[in-house]
Amino acid sequence: MATIISVSDLAKLPDLQAPVITLNLNLRKLSFDQSEQLRVKNMLKKIQKEVGDDIAPFIADVNDLTREQLPYEGMTVIADHLGKNVYHLIRTSVDEPDYRIEDAIDFLLLLSQAPNQDYTLIELNRDNSKLYQLSNKRVTALDVKEYPANVKEALGEELRGGELNFSARGGNAQYHGHNETTQEKKIDQERYYRVIMDFLKGNVELAQHQFVLMGLSQNINLFKKVNNGLQLADFEVDQSVQNDTTTEIAKLVNTAIETYNRENTAEAITKIFKDQLFTDFQNIENLLKSREIRHLFVASRNEIKAADPKVYTKINQMIKQALAQDTRVTVVNDDPSVPLVSAV
Repeated sequence: MATIISVSDLAKLPDLQAPVITLNLNLRKLSFDQSEQLRVKNMLKKIQKEVGDDIAPFIADVNDLTREQLPYEGMTVIADHLGKNVYHLIRTSVDEPDYRIEDAIDFLLLLSQAPNQDYTLIELNRDNSKLYQLSNKRVTALDVKEYPANVKEALGEELRGGELNFSARGGNAQYHGHNETTQEKKIDQERYYRVIMDFLKGNVELAQHQFVLMGLSQNINLFKKVNNGLQLADFEVDQSVQNDTTTEIAKLVNTAIETYNRENTAEAITKIFKDQLFTDFQNIENLLKSREIRHLFVASRNEIKAADPKVYTKINQMIKQALAQDTRVTVVNDDPSVPLVSAV
């Protein structure tokens, strides 16, 4: 049975026995498009013909996965030559079904065909929250059944801050104001955020999404503190969006994405890290071995393949090593001005 896995966890596995199969599938199209179903069926036949009948377990796993109607747009399936070890990675999109049979996992291929920039957005306020979807740079509100939209809904009778204190003497109730200490409000807020997190983790359609946090910095930091398993984006919208329209939110989120990408692509190499970069292969390999690399930049798959197949294999191994160390890896799209590999 196929095991769901992330790219970084895939890199931490022992080397799979060659040849290794990488298969990209567009699950959305598979669910309704008969021509897509036929195309994938023919691809599986080609794979079995190239690798041999021993790959039958892999074919069975792929068929099982596609029949499950999984709640995401695309999937990459990785397997060794006997199909004894099968893994699948979630992709928010796969343009066209495709496969590769190589001597090892092609991490450069996986990163080059990274998911598109669609996210689920969480608006975080002290006592309420909303969900939005970013797709094709447009934001729409998400109406998710039973989502804990405010702290009262989430905590109910367990809500501590804001309760009335009273005492009774001789049958007469006397109220003494609200119990609204800062500490109790903070406890309520933390518990509320845990309820949101647990709800999202338990929601089949949302659990595997990548989330962008939006709100005041103290709210974002608190949510990140209690987070346990949600995939949070590496950037956030560090301001309140409580009174913003979806158009205004889209502008904020897209600006945050552009800023993040700018700091992690060619501009990072040519400007931000210009005087700190290592570009010598041997130096980078040695620094990776000693775990001294914090960000690895590699050129596009096409550029590296055009340079030298041996270099491609070496860079692919560097990527695997970096990912296994949870080091950030960025594929710089076709840009001849940057080195094939560099690191900081």
